[in-house]
Amino acid sequence: MFDTVQEALNAFKLGEPIILVDDEDRENEGDIVFPVSFATQEKINFCAKYARGLVCIAMHQTIAKQIGINPVHTNHADPFHTAFYDSIDAIPALGITTGISAKERAITARQVVNPSAKPTDFIKPGHLFPVVAKEGGLLVRKGHTEAGVDLCLLTDLAPAAIICEIMDEDGDMLRRNGLVDFAKTHQLKMISIEQLIEYRKTFAKDLIINAVEQEIDQHQSTDNSKESIALISEAQLPTEFGLFKSLVFQNSNTNESHVVLSMDSEKPNKPIVRFHSECLTGDVFGSVRCDCKAQLNNALEQIAKNKHGYLIYLKGHEGRGIGIGQKIAAYHLQDMGENTFQANLSLGLPEDDRNYLDAIAILKHLAVNDFSFITNNPDKIAAIQNAGFQFEQIIVPPFVTEQNKKYLQDKASIANHKITL
Repeated sequence: MFDTVQEALNAFKLGEPIILVDDEDRENEGDIVFPVSFATQEKINFCAKYARGLVCIAMHQTIAKQIGINPVHTNHADPFHTAFYDSIDAIPALGITTGISAKERAITARQVVNPSAKPTDFIKPGHLFPVVAKEGGLLVRKGHTEAGVDLCLLTDLAPAAIICEIMDEDGDMLRRNGLVDFAKTHQLKMISIEQLIEYRKTFAKDLIINAVEQEIDQHQSTDNSKESIALISEAQLPTEFGLFKSLVFQNSNTNESHVVLSMDSEKPNKPIVRFHSECLTGDVFGSVRCDCKAQLNNALEQIAKNKHGYLIYLKGHEGRGIGIGQKIAAYHLQDMGENTFQANLSLGLPEDDRNYLDAIAILKHLAVNDFSFITNNPDKIAAIQNAGFQFEQIIVPPFVTEQNKKYLQDKASIANHKITL
C-alpha cells in the first residue's frame, strides 16, 4: 500500500508532491504535501482541482516569527489543536492582485521562504493559511503540519511545506483505499506519518533541531555579507552604446567579483538599474537558447539613452547559480524534453540558486536609492523591495526566437516572470 520513506524523500527533494496519511484512529486523512521552495501555479492548482481541501502552508516557528504572523486565538475546540496563524497574501508590489489565484498563492508561498522576507511583505488576512509546527516535529505531535516541516528538514529544504487535504468527488474525505487509487492515478508516492516517525527515530532523531539552527545561521551569515563588498578597481570603458565607467566590486567572503557599468553624465535624470546574471553561452557566445544577450544590450542601450544608470553584472549566477558545467548538463536534459527548471531539479539542483545581496550592497555603496529598475523577475523585485529602495519597474520586452520561445514560456508560467508572448 505504501512506498518507502526514502522513495518519498527522493521525490519530495525534487519538489514533487507526495501523499501523507495519518492514523486511522486520528483524522484518518491523506494530504498532498510538497516543499514551498518548489511552489508553482501548477502545483497549487493541482491541490485546488484534485485534492479540493484547504491549501495551508506548514512552517517552522522561526519562519512564522520572521514574517511576523501570530496565532489565531480560539477556544481550542479543535481536538487536534492545529496551530493556525494569521492568513496571508503577499503585497501587491510582489505581483499580487486579489491573492486567490493559484499563481498568486504560489507567489505568496515562495515569499514566505525568501531569506529576506519581512512582515511588511504580507497582507493579513489573506488566502494562504499558515499552520505552525510544534518544536520537535513528529516526535512531539503526529500531525500533517509537523510531517510537512520534518520532510523539508530531512531533505535540506527551507522548513515550510504546502499541505492540502484530499477529498472525494462528492465532497467527503478520501480514506485509505481511495487514497491508494488517487496515488496510482496521479503517480504520487504515498507514505504514512507512522512510517515517517519511525524513520526519524531510527535515522534522524536530532536532525530537526540541527537543521533549523543551520537555516538560521545561513540567513545570519547571508545578512552579514552585505558589509563585505568593496570597490577594488575602476576605469573608462568605451562601448558601442557609449562611454561607461567600469567598476569592479569584490565580496571578501566569497572572493566573487562583480562588474558595474555606470554612466552618470547627466545626473538630473533618475538612474536606470539592471541586475544582469552572467551568461557565458548567451552574452559571449551568442546562444539563442536564452534571451540574455538581448536583455544585456537592451539595458545598456536604455542606460546610454538616459545618460544615467548602472548595469550590475553578477558573477556566480551562471545557469541561475548552478555553474557552467551543470548548465550544459541541464541543456542536455532540455534537449531530451525537460523544461529549464525541471532540468535543474533532475540534476539534484535548485530551480534557481541566485541571490541579489551583493547587488544590493553595491547599490548602497554607490548611494543609489531611487531608480528605474529593468526586470521581469519577481525575485529581483522582492530583493529590491525588501532592501527598502524606492523604484519603478521597467518591463523588459520579450526577445523571442524559435529556439527560446519554450524557455520564455516556462519562465512566465513557472517562475512568474512578467513576459507576454
